[in-house]
Amino acid sequence: MGSIRNLIVNRSFRSICEQGLYQNISLPYHTFRSIRLLETFLLRPDLALLVRHLEIYFNFDTGCGFSRMPDGLRVNGLGALSLAKNIRSFSLMGDVDWIWKAKKVGLRKAISKMRLVRLDVPILVDPHTGYELWDSIFAGTAYRRKISDPDVGAAIRRLLQAQPYLEEFSLSDSAEDISSRSVASLRASLQASDIPNLKSLKAPPKVPMVFLPLAARLESLDLMTTDWDDRLLSEIETKATAIKLSIRRFVIRVSPFYHDQWFWNNLNNDFALFPNLEYLSITVNSMTMAQDVKPARFYCEVIANSIHVLPSLREIEVRYETMSGNKQIFEVKTQTVVDFKMACPVLETVVDPGERLWTFRPDRQSSGLFVPFLVGSL
Repeated sequence: MGSIRNLIVNRSFRSICEQGLYQNISLPYHTFRSIRLLETFLLRPDLALLVRHLEIYFNFDTGCGFSRMPDGLRVNGLGALSLAKNIRSFSLMGDVDWIWKAKKVGLRKAISKMRLVRLDVPILVDPHTGYELWDSIFAGTAYRRKISDPDVGAAIRRLLQAQPYLEEFSLSDSAEDISSRSVASLRASLQASDIPNLKSLKAPPKVPMVFLPLAARLESLDLMTTDWDDRLLSEIETKATAIKLSIRRFVIRVSPFYHDQWFWNNLNNDFALFPNLEYLSITVNSMTMAQDVKPARFYCEVIANSIHVLPSLREIEVRYETMSGNKQIFEVKTQTVVDFKMACPVLETVVDPGERLWTFRPDRQSSGLFVPFLVGSL
């Protein structure tokens, strides 16, 4: 124990530890720890320079994590963030309007000076979303006159223009968080030169429809919490013929209910949009108290019968979200795992709804065949 204590107080060893500890910092749901971290940046600017990946929960309006906080817990967040000049990956929780709000120009300027490779916007409040809902109910023209600003779409474009090295962009995954007005503005202004290096995009589907015709290097597409229909399918087919061929990784979260029934009935066509996929992840969101919920094996069988249009597929994950406490609802037949492999001969791994990892081994008794092998739980 004495030797360990000596190592801890050794200055050279402490420096090595700090470099490792401060390089990647993830505090997206920790308000007080985010505040203390920013205080540390102000006291030790040398440590701020070590940070490459930063996820924090902070509100730059209030100087803390909440709308109301004792003055003793407030911190000059903008000054602290400006010291972290070597950040390459950034995510900000707790501040929902920093992209477009006029008085947040200082924050946007600080972020624009970062040479980001990855930017995550987990929460975005678009004021026009509420206005559109109001208009759909009351159709009040007088109310519309109040919303000439801000232009959220143009603000998103300026954010991207300031990050020419950006490879990964993640926008709020709630389809309700960004309005049709803002999407239209972004579509009218965004240029291919604004996103020259973009390789990965996560957003509600109406946003990627803007990016797909422009992001020539796009390889990964993550569409979260969405209703699929023939209009969306048609848009992808017609607007991004060349780029969709470059997509190697596709992630989607769908519901088996309501409008998403279209997705399941047209699964072959959905997958055929991206014929060169190597990785596919589907999360079935069945968060309901209904008693007639289909088990996970039903959806796995539907998927297994449709993935033959993906000859390059090497990895597939099928996840199942449910409120049911019945563990049997996650069970999948071994034959379904075999069917995945039969449909995609180069398939290497399968993750089933029970979060079990499968791979495949040559069948010693039959040349050229294979047997599924359960590696274990994840």
